Amino acid sequence: MSGEETMVPLKGLDDEPAVRDLKRSTSLGSDMDLKVSDTGDENTLEYRIQVMDEGAGKVVSLWHDINLVHLDSETKEPTPYLNFVCEIPKFSRKKYEIATDEVGNPIKQDEKKGVLREFKKGDIYFNYGCFPQTWEDPTHIHPDADGTRGDNDPVDVVEIGARIIKPGAVRPVKVLGILGMIDEGECDWKVVVIDADDKWAPFINDIDDVETEMPGMLHSIREWYRTYKI
Repeated sequence: MSGEETMVPLKGLDDEPAVRDLKRSTSLGSDMDLKVSDTGDENTLEYRIQVMDEGAGKVVSLWHDINLVHLDSETKEPTPYLNFVCEIPKFSRKKYEIATDEVGNPIKQDEKKGVLREFKKGDIYFNYGCFPQTWEDPTHIHPDADGTRGDNDPVDVVEIGARIIKPGAVRPVKVLGILGMIDEGECDWKVVVIDADDKWAPFINDIDDVETEMPGMLHSIREWYRTYKI
């Protein structure tokens, strides 16, 4: 891993006009009626975590069928939050990820040469996942990423709240900032967020508030990504 890491405040998301375009009848705006289940034996290559829409009685793709913008479960109107899909709970080390190349996009444990992967560094200390309906374009060269391209995956998300969020859960989150990284020659953004219902959420509205209310958190995130592959 190389390149400079920078935390950038993100503001004005609630003023984005594209929110209305994302409110599609085929997308699920919240976790209402969603049920998480699993198939196969845990700690095997066949293990999968899948989400069902109980109301419609069908499998839900956590990548394609969940709305990016969180919708109020009663009014179905857009809220100021985005939907976060959790892949890896905090205080765990199994490297779960959305299977972007499988039908229905279940969550699976990553593997390399037939061996299930875990973080060698130990347990991760934040909830990790992605934003649905996003994609880091491998043909796009970002001007702030030293000429590197996207990694062909959904945009990664780091959730810093107090609760442990289970794999496959969908939570409304407040966007605070973004960590720009270069990982093995690819541009890899990590969006820093907090669960909208977290006890710290009322006090944290941007990346500067994180440092004020949670001293050392941003340094810990940087250090994790700087060293977890060593």
